[in-house]
Amino acid sequence: MTTIEIRPYSGGWTRVRAGEHIRITDVDGSQVADMFAVSATDDTEWLSPAHTRGAGGRLFPLPGGQFFTNRFRPMLTFVADHSPGVHDMLWRACDPHLYALRGVVGYHPSCNENFRTAAAVFGWTPQEVPDPVDWFQNTPVNADLELGSGVGPTKAGDHVILRAEIDLVLVVTSCSWDLPDSINGDRCTPIRVEIAADATSFPSP
Repeated sequence: MTTIEIRPYSGGWTRVRAGEHIRITDVDGSQVADMFAVSATDDTEWLSPAHTRGAGGRLFPLPGGQFFTNRFRPMLTFVADHSPGVHDMLWRACDPHLYALRGVVGYHPSCNENFRTAAAVFGWTPQEVPDPVDWFQNTPVNADLELGSGVGPTKAGDHVILRAEIDLVLVVTSCSWDLPDSINGDRCTPIRVEIAADATSFPSP
């Protein structure tokens, strides 16, 4: 089994073979994990929340559903959810422009940078950072169709389990958003990613 400990304000990556299972765990609670993925054989084919929404007809993921590539090919299956079930497929990864818009002066870590740093290690350098699937992110939509933003309801050890449908490379970041309206609680904390042959092989979280 492969285990990757992703520190706050950083990202990590791992190769995953078709049929293997992925467990993404919120180690301390209320921490968003931005997930990206790219085909292991073609770096122009990647996980696309927009195509996933189009294929599945849902704004947010549910167990049993699939995540699709930018060519409408099934890439991952959402096997199980051991969390409150609050996840996001609408927000882009935070980046320096968003922090500047929110009044941040000077350098601030971002999921955009965390992704690029991790992905560059195995040679994936897309011109635009793809949109992620944001595990454990609380994005309520109100009656006026406005997007809200709240602290994630996860507790320490909450996790999701996925199955890879193709050979892929997975990138996960521990979200860097720590402004006063932080979606990550009072501080950014670690995320754990584990890869196993099947869902029964994972140890107790």
